[in-house]
Amino acid sequence: MGDFNINIMATGGHGCERKAKAGEKLYGRCGRFNCPDCMAYEFVQQLKQRGMFGYREDKAEFTHWPGGPTQVVDDLLKNERNEGQF
Repeated sequence: MGDFNINIMATGGHGCERKAKAGEKLYGRCGRFNCPDCMAYEFVQQLKQRGMFGYREDKAEFTHWPGGPTQVVDDLLKNERNEGQF
């Protein structure tokens, strides 16, 4: 068993759960087949179900507008907003 890192940089698609502020849970997933937020969340849930989290300091984050002044970061393991707001 070894560590791995998946990093995807993409453009497009309008996600969901825009009302949450930092520290709030993300309960309003839309489930649309083309929603990048939902696709990323589902992927992390599949990895979690297969026991790929729970070691060391695992994390799964979705960053909107990375590095910008309006950066928004979602924690896909805790299903909550870590930073920023829309």
